[in-house]
Amino acid sequence: MLPQQPLSGKRFLVTRPEGQGDRLVEGIRKLGGRAQHIPFLVIKPADDLSGLAKIAGQLDCYRACIFISANAVNVAWPMLSATHPNGWPNLVVAATIGPGTADVLKAHGIPQVVHPASRFDSEGLLAEAFFQADLCQGQAFALIRGEGGRDFLAQSLRDRGARVDEVAVYQRYLHPAALQNLKTWLAEGERDGAAPGTLLISSSESLQGIMSSGDAELAATLKHCPLLAPHPRIAETARQLGFSHVAVSDGGDAGMLRYLQTYNEDNLA
Repeated sequence: MLPQQPLSGKRFLVTRPEGQGDRLVEGIRKLGGRAQHIPFLVIKPADDLSGLAKIAGQLDCYRACIFISANAVNVAWPMLSATHPNGWPNLVVAATIGPGTADVLKAHGIPQVVHPASRFDSEGLLAEAFFQADLCQGQAFALIRGEGGRDFLAQSLRDRGARVDEVAVYQRYLHPAALQNLKTWLAEGERDGAAPGTLLISSSESLQGIMSSGDAELAATLKHCPLLAPHPRIAETARQLGFSHVAVSDGGDAGMLRYLQTYNEDNLA
């Protein structure tokens, strides 16, 4: 049987954007940990959403509408759902790369949601039977994403003979209070004589932004913190930035919390 409070005495920093950290904070505290939420990024709608309006107006023509993240769903949903009496055309599948975003889509009442069973990335989604090459040939897909990021998914579908209409619906910015709040959190740990707290990083962009915007002292201090990421690609980014104590959990908040049930930062590699 797992201990009642496996995280007792341990400090954790949740770095998801505003409004997206409550589940992790609550879960960590239930496990006995000391959790604080400091958003590293601000998510804002893109300046031009005309491409999204075009997709919304022809949503019925797509085999699937793919959402790259929960942020993509949150920004796009009001416009997409407003164009259909029932909020979503029954014959159009929604797809995404992660279980957290799948939960958001299901909460909106979308009847069919495709997502990977294990590998939560573009490669995992493309491996699903729904996206096998002969079923993509001649089909149209909508891809809703943020600005920047990989083009692998869209290009892979085009290589399989599909048409892909993609639109960036949100932008990411470094949160204006992130650096100062982070310094305060680190200082509080030093004052209490606690071991370096563990960073929960769910975005490579957020970590890169912090490390490039802070001063050398902050960067050096952060590199001593253990770091937990929900995907190997994020973990690899952390290692390239100089973090040496890095662990990888399953995807989404649920995957991170499952990992933390038996967490021991001394075993990170």
